[in-house]
Amino acid sequence: MEYKIIKLNSARNCLRYIIRAFEIGEIHIPYYLCSCIRHSLLKEECKIHFYHIDENFMPVCNFREDNFILYPNYWGICSEIAEKLALQYKNLIVDNAHSFYSTPLGIASFNSVRKFFPEIRNGAILYSSKVLDFDFRIDDFDYEMKKLDYNEIIKNEMFINDSDIEIISKCTANFLDKIDFESEKQKRLSNFYNWHERLKNSNSLKINLKKDEVPFCYPYLAKTQNDADILVKELENSGITIYRYWENLPASFSESVFQKQLVAIPLY
Repeated sequence: MEYKIIKLNSARNCLRYIIRAFEIGEIHIPYYLCSCIRHSLLKEECKIHFYHIDENFMPVCNFREDNFILYPNYWGICSEIAEKLALQYKNLIVDNAHSFYSTPLGIASFNSVRKFFPEIRNGAILYSSKVLDFDFRIDDFDYEMKKLDYNEIIKNEMFINDSDIEIISKCTANFLDKIDFESEKQKRLSNFYNWHERLKNSNSLKINLKKDEVPFCYPYLAKTQNDADILVKELENSGITIYRYWENLPASFSESVFQKQLVAIPLY
């Protein structure tokens, strides 16, 4: 499949672009997903159907062949599942916010610049087999390239939530031009395998990276919530900020082990 590369101001706005481009009226998304995705779909008045995943991140239901399905490449370790789904369903959309380096799949896929390069405030790259005949304005956001503290991250997140679909800012585009992507890739992989060597024997997830996978974090699934809480406290005491994914899930969602027992360890 041939893709057009479109650089926008955020991953969630990439999804909004896809909804418009493919004129999607309803879509299937997993319960276990960032609330910003739900809010983006609601902005586009797109009807949402939720599905569950199993403990290997595989959808537990079968979809109709023509359903539009969003599948997140969780933590950047689920490329094999995304590939299988792309072969099975013709209208698959892959959320690669956790997998910047992944090869495009499905009718469209998108990543997130700021999740992989924390000095950058916004930006995402969309690979779509269909484009809109509309000229979006260019994001005029200008900022200093630096890592943000927790309060700055929250403020930046709120700013992104309120942003319309725009072309990636010149500021972000300039910063991207300065990044040595191969060097950053190797650093991330090195950090991943360091954590894996330390934690693999007690990690309930059995992780075997595919050759081209570059994860967003090291996902550690503890045996119990208490074990997860202890690890988080140890990591935070050593100066590592840990975010739990995701708290604001739909009320109808029956809690999975991921909500309480998964610790996402950053790789930067």
